[in-house]
Amino acid sequence: MNPTPRSARVISETADLGIGLLIAESEDGTYQPVGAVMTIREAREIAASDMRRRMFRLDQGSDPMCPARYLVWAQGDGGEYATVAEIESN
Repeated sequence: MNPTPRSARVISETADLGIGLLIAESEDGTYQPVGAVMTIREAREIAASDMRRRMFRLDQGSDPMCPARYLVWAQGDGGEYATVAEIESN
């Protein structure tokens, strides 16, 4: 996860995000929604599973997008969605 700016709130791994969004993003900025998540910890688990699925599809001859990172978006107090965590793909 990237360092959090001082002005941003720190969100723990198990904090309830309400309806968080897990997004896969490639090096060139292409992105694909992966799914809804309730916590950053759940997002890490789903990101790992998604990457395994993508690697399996690649081994089978398909051409899936290869994420450079996964982003977790959550709704802030003002109603806007913002990135609250970045998960590096392994």
